[in-house]
Amino acid sequence: MDALRRKTVLSLLALPAGCGLQPLAPLQTQAIVGPASLVQMRPPALGQSWTYQKLNSYNGEVVAIEREEVASISPRIVLERSTQAGVKLPQEHHLQWGQLLREPHWDFTQNYVDAVPLWPQALAVGASSQVRTDYRVDDFSYPFWISVQTVAKRWEKITLPLGEFNALHIERLIGLQHQDFTRTSTTRWEHLWLVPEIGRWVVRQLSGEYTTSGRRGGGREDHFRWELTTWT
Repeated sequence: MDALRRKTVLSLLALPAGCGLQPLAPLQTQAIVGPASLVQMRPPALGQSWTYQKLNSYNGEVVAIEREEVASISPRIVLERSTQAGVKLPQEHHLQWGQLLREPHWDFTQNYVDAVPLWPQALAVGASSQVRTDYRVDDFSYPFWISVQTVAKRWEKITLPLGEFNALHIERLIGLQHQDFTRTSTTRWEHLWLVPEIGRWVVRQLSGEYTTSGRRGGGREDHFRWELTTWT
């Protein structure tokens, strides 16, 4: 059990009985033997779409239903994003499929100077990458540094309400300079379950923690999970 999960479990156990807080149930996954040869990710095409339910991992609540659709494939791959309630969300941009230039899923949208892999180029266990670059947030010109390590851990069978999928489990470790200058360090963890024939992840989990200067100490960031509900 990693340090973040241990802290989360202990904090939940410390809550008074009857408070009604129920953390999100763990994913149902099972390690499997992967394909005998390299597989290819379904390439993006105009009109492809994926719909996810966004869940709060701390209390299990559905935060939003989000739809992502490929709106452009040149010169960048652009995904338009919106909620079921009609709220327009920040776009996601790729230089090539899986090579992020604009990442909208964290607290502030990150616009990278150099492309950052969302998954390794080779969809094979053990494939990895490490990138250090700068990013900017929208409407703010100051650059911040970011370091991202990405590794394909194993093939897993994952069970969702939508069905069962054979997915490549990707882990990402992120260290970054946050735009909140009181933070002395920020570390984030990300898990994706990629299904090549769908062309995207069926589950994505984000979490993080940080330390601050002075007496403020530090804290945990929001912990979200996206689960696929439909795709085209």
